[in-house]
Amino acid sequence: MVPSPRTIALVLAGSILLWCAPLHVTHAGALSQSTSPAVSTYGAQLVAGPMAFPDGFMPSVKTYGAMGDGVTDDTGAIQRALADSRQDASGDYYGRPKALYFPPGTYLVSDTLRWNGCCVTLQGAGSATTTIRLAPGSNGFGDSTNPKPLIVTPHGNTSFHQNIWDMGISIGPNNAGAIGINYGSNNSGSVHNVNIVSEDGKGTRGIDLTGQYAGPLLIKNVAIQGFDVGIDLKNAEYSETFEDITLSQQNVAGIRNAQQTITVRGLLSNNAVPAILNNGGGFVLLLDSNLNGGSAARTAIETSSTFYLRNITSSGYSSTLLDKSSSTPVSVKGTISEYLVGQPRSISGSATPASLKLSVSETPSSTNDPLPQWAAFKPAWYGDTSSLQTLLNGGASTIYFPFGAYFSYAEAKATVPDSVNRIVGFSSVINGDPAGANGGGIRLVVNSNATAPLFIEQFGYGLKVEHHGSRPIVVKDAFVTYSSSPGAGNLYMDDVEVGSFVVQGGQNLWARQLNVEGNGTKIANQGGNVWVLGFKSEGTGINVDTSQGGQSEILGSLIYPATAVSPTDIAFRSSNANSSYLYSESVYCAGCGYTVQVQETCSGRTAQVTSNASTSFRMPLFVGTGGCGNVASNAAKKIR
Repeated sequence: MVPSPRTIALVLAGSILLWCAPLHVTHAGALSQSTSPAVSTYGAQLVAGPMAFPDGFMPSVKTYGAMGDGVTDDTGAIQRALADSRQDASGDYYGRPKALYFPPGTYLVSDTLRWNGCCVTLQGAGSATTTIRLAPGSNGFGDSTNPKPLIVTPHGNTSFHQNIWDMGISIGPNNAGAIGINYGSNNSGSVHNVNIVSEDGKGTRGIDLTGQYAGPLLIKNVAIQGFDVGIDLKNAEYSETFEDITLSQQNVAGIRNAQQTITVRGLLSNNAVPAILNNGGGFVLLLDSNLNGGSAARTAIETSSTFYLRNITSSGYSSTLLDKSSSTPVSVKGTISEYLVGQPRSISGSATPASLKLSVSETPSSTNDPLPQWAAFKPAWYGDTSSLQTLLNGGASTIYFPFGAYFSYAEAKATVPDSVNRIVGFSSVINGDPAGANGGGIRLVVNSNATAPLFIEQFGYGLKVEHHGSRPIVVKDAFVTYSSSPGAGNLYMDDVEVGSFVVQGGQNLWARQLNVEGNGTKIANQGGNVWVLGFKSEGTGINVDTSQGGQSEILGSLIYPATAVSPTDIAFRSSNANSSYLYSESVYCAGCGYTVQVQETCSGRTAQVTSNASTSFRMPLFVGTGGCGNVASNAAKKIR
């Protein structure tokens, strides 16, 4: 749980650097071609559906009377489904999640859909197969000065695990004040494979993230058409991650950001207005994106605050970037290989604005096995896990837990065979007991050396993953405990909340929206490669500790110690390794920040970047010295 923050004191970077060479310098100083994806891969790749699910996998809104025929007003039926067992607005629903399936159809509504508490999943059957449509001219949605959402999640800092997946959101005409989704989720939660459309182009926002305190969360594979602003953000907590986003036909801006630290990759913008406006102290990282269709009177990106760009193309605009962070605005035209609005840091004191640029592997897509190859975990009683290993060994390629709450007093341990491709929780939770062996819950052991990845998805909590073999593992939309041993295979994490863990030598971690909480070292990279797009941490101790020749690239993060930090604590540490970091730190009390932001050690010599532990800190870009390349000769050089 995260305590409520006060207004953040932002650190604005004052210098501007441009680096637009067609080749980039790697951490070792050699030249290499960029590994960025082709333009054709940018933007959302929506799965239209219909998506097949087994009977009884999740409660359906149709059991509450929703028709989905596009004619009947389904507002009351859907609202009954959302309110069922959720009458207490201040109730703690963390251990009592809710999931609702919207079968194929168009669900006509005329008022806001809302619910109480955390941990709610709305599951559709495909972005073009299930649609929630706001009826034309609905009451209360006509005033753009008084916006009203079609869907609104609870806000605050305990709105955990809110999910909206695989559906369309359509705003009928004559709803100029409509918001598609007023969204927030904490620690984990995602919107993915969702198509949001304003049928007449009007409406205020496609996705509204201006509530307190949105994030950390992931928005991935989402398209937004119309509205004044596609995605709107403000307030400093707690960071958001976006990947594979298409924005088109906005009236004011594709993305408008104030104060938030956001990371965006794979954006495709088709707009006459700016693709991104970043003002009011925001910090934006934009990678591998194409901004086109612009107006000669406008620029694709306008910023007055910290901004990092890499591999950005634009067309139709007067320029790609208008940098207004200094008294003399700077206009940058054409393709941008790498650009930083802000002052890069390095131990040597002279840094080029060049991040580590680790090779990026896209998150594999889940296998879509035919339903006869699915098998359900069905305990004989609450707490029974005796059939789990037999189920895993039964030959089914997809194992699923029908939505619900499961229990194992003593930890239940099961080995996953090569025949299993996917294990899906459908937003279920697995309760344990501190008095039981290892605290209870379920532990999945992966010893396999198979090359096909194992997908583990959609568990609210209570699942442990033990990774020994070289088989790749993909964890998505889940809160898990992860452990590994030398030789463990590659690891992908999308929208994952996890405790502290180790990345082994030779192992690759690619993560999108990774939330790691607790005191002590959160990620120990012991000779592997760690690439994180959107990292949020809470608690004291080292956030990423890279050693033994490892490489760590942290692209956009919010670190939040939350309590007093020992002056000897280090936010990011590197020893005989390579690293680059871009992040913000939230500090709300005296001594509640890091004195040592970055420490590098090489050949027995140590140097540090330090800061005032009582004020918020921003690292526009830290550039590592390249594994002993230029570490200062003195044993403890400090720069501010």
